[in-house]
Amino acid sequence: MSNAANSIDIHDIFQAPSSLAAEIANKWSQWKMGRNSWEARVKETVNFVYATSTKETTNSENNHSHSTHIPILTLVKDNLDSNYLMSAIPNDKWFEFVGEDRDSTLKVKRDAVESYLRTKNRLLKFRNTVAKLISDWTLYGNCFASVDYIREQHTDPITGETTLGYVGPKVNRISPYDIVFNVMGTSFAEAPKIVRSLKTLGELARDSEERPELGYSSEVLQQVTELRSKLNQIDPADFDKISQLQFDGFNTPMDYFNSGFVEVLEFYGDIYDTVNNKFLKNHVITVIDKTWVVRSEPLNTWTGRPHIYHSGWRLRPDNLMAMGPLDNLIGMQYYINHVENAVADGLDQVLTPDRVLIGDITTHYGDNGQVEYEIPDGQGTVTNLIPDLSFLNADFRLQTKSDQMELFSGAPREAMGIRTPGEKTAFEVSQLQNASGRMFQNKINQFEEFLEEILNAELEVARRNLDITDKIKIIDDDTGVEQFLTITKEDLLANGRLIPIGARHFAEQARLAQTITSVNQNLDEEMRSHLSSVEMTQALLEVSGADKILEVKPNIRVSERLQAQRLAQTAQDQLDIESNTIVDGQGNVDQLSV
Repeated sequence: MSNAANSIDIHDIFQAPSSLAAEIANKWSQWKMGRNSWEARVKETVNFVYATSTKETTNSENNHSHSTHIPILTLVKDNLDSNYLMSAIPNDKWFEFVGEDRDSTLKVKRDAVESYLRTKNRLLKFRNTVAKLISDWTLYGNCFASVDYIREQHTDPITGETTLGYVGPKVNRISPYDIVFNVMGTSFAEAPKIVRSLKTLGELARDSEERPELGYSSEVLQQVTELRSKLNQIDPADFDKISQLQFDGFNTPMDYFNSGFVEVLEFYGDIYDTVNNKFLKNHVITVIDKTWVVRSEPLNTWTGRPHIYHSGWRLRPDNLMAMGPLDNLIGMQYYINHVENAVADGLDQVLTPDRVLIGDITTHYGDNGQVEYEIPDGQGTVTNLIPDLSFLNADFRLQTKSDQMELFSGAPREAMGIRTPGEKTAFEVSQLQNASGRMFQNKINQFEEFLEEILNAELEVARRNLDITDKIKIIDDDTGVEQFLTITKEDLLANGRLIPIGARHFAEQARLAQTITSVNQNLDEEMRSHLSSVEMTQALLEVSGADKILEVKPNIRVSERLQAQRLAQTAQDQLDIESNTIVDGQGNVDQLSV
């Protein structure tokens, strides 16, 4: 140890964690340990999905010489991800604002709210964020998101001029590994929760400077920096002896403090402060290094709950950590890999069988590198041990297992491009699609409820924090003309909710289109005479979505046929004139009489 280190008392420079910080750090460890079984199961699923060979999965326990991995589980996940995303957000207008009073139902009010969020979500690539959340949903069975309000500022390094960047709500994905809560609670919304993040000292300083609404204590941040500076002067072994702290992803406390990262634990919910003997209700408490409380204040939301939301794929009784669609398929993927490699090993035995040597036989390698056998006294034999080839005729039903994996994952069969046997009419196919897709539709409805919470949280933080005049782009549905609206806080103060209509609207449209077509085919002439063909055409275009490119013009076919007949008659008259005209060698035209 250096002389400088000898002059420093480690206990003096390392402050013992505050009771509140220690309690939150202990809750993080306790709640994370309580879901060890879930993390172990998820780890196996992730390994199978991203594996390139069985050496990276539990299939490696099979003593096969081959390590082929058939990525059926990966295919199932990719298909689910793409179908869920296209169903939830089929187009730009996948949500609408539903007002609760007369003023809030006015078109100008609805357009302002909807266009504001569409513009903000487009600028921050909200669709990409939803794609990541859906990937978490299918891979882990759980996805988490938070909603914040941010103000970006950009400073010119030459002129020093500061310009305002993006201002508005932002949706952030939270990794399922970075959030813990009481999984035995009654609901996720009511359960206290802790979100963990690793930041550099620079990121922490920037948050403190550019986001004053966080309320970080500058004195505590200064202590965090000074601690790291002083720890560089002492022996790491001495510090590790006195420190009882453990940081995820780091072997020792000194490894963590020398990494350049700062662990931030943000607690949301109710907790009792034993030092001040005070109950803290609906609070957000930020802990750094599991030692210092850098922020402790009431949650600034209308409901008193944080804007952190959760969606589970298959909900479990008495446990808030849900199962994913791939969890029950691991065994089938294991079976497919096992059979594939076992058959490959069997074929190797056929091509290069084991040999049985009897007698005094010597072996050596020939010029071509192959093994040659020599029997000096002629009293020995070399025979191939041919395996039973009946396994080649066995039906291992791998294709059936693969189809079952897609079926068990809840993917609609016809929508996945898999047609069931037998000839069917278009109406029968539509019926099968609706029936086979009910589980899929139910799951996407669950995810839409999650999106609904996110959308309304975006609207809430915008209503609370918008203090400038913002401009957004709106496209008129009738004319297609782009307009720019000026949005203020008052424009967003409408009484109502944002409702996702992507998947529900898509399924309802398909059902209505099927119904209208069926009704039109089954009505007789007398019944059909009581319905307007113009209205039925308009309805069919609307439910099919073709009204965006086609316009209903009553009796337009009559005028088009008349115009076509006129053109045909004019062409025929011109042809008659040309056929009765003779041009001689001098260029003179002689019109023949008929």
